[in-house]
Amino acid sequence: MTAPTTDRAPRRFLSTIAIVLVAALCLHTLSVEGSRPLRVAADPTPVAVVDVSRVLEQIDERADWDIRIEALRGSIQREAAKRREAMDKRLQESEQSATPEDRQRIRDEVALMQLRLEQWGALKTAELDREESLKWRSIYRNLRRESQRVAEAEGYEMVMVDDSVGDVQTMTQSKVPLQQQVLEQITNRRILFAANTIDITDQVIVRMNNAANAAP
Repeated sequence: MTAPTTDRAPRRFLSTIAIVLVAALCLHTLSVEGSRPLRVAADPTPVAVVDVSRVLEQIDERADWDIRIEALRGSIQREAAKRREAMDKRLQESEQSATPEDRQRIRDEVALMQLRLEQWGALKTAELDREESLKWRSIYRNLRRESQRVAEAEGYEMVMVDDSVGDVQTMTQSKVPLQQQVLEQITNRRILFAANTIDITDQVIVRMNNAANAAP
């Protein structure tokens, strides 16, 4: 005697609904995952380094600036010596004055000359300082420009100052404790190692010298 089959249709109907729901859930999950942005890992940034201390030692621009500044310093020193010589001469004349009044008048004149010399010296010191600041600003501007040009030509996206060059130094004559000197140098450094393959110092030096020699 066979079992009744009256409950097979509802069971089959329920199974069909379950399959449809599972399929719909899978499609929804796939659509949500597909709508999310893909996480693509960024390529490593090509980085180059420049040894600024070596640049400053080998560029022609710094030598040209130093020649002009030394010429200015020399002219200031000669003018100051000339003014002091004039003051000494007037003081000698005061000693030979016939009357105390003349002697005091000359000494007052020398005091005024001394005051003017000090004021003139302050102006000339500021002028020298301004020239020195212009020198470093010009060198830094050209260093940045030529570093950018080398980076663009060779495919680097970033150029950093290589401060890993040289060991940590201490000065026993300094009032700063040796430990503090070492720690300050360590914490101020940003690069611990840089391979020679990413060092573009020589290229930057060549470009800076070429630009300096080409300038009128």
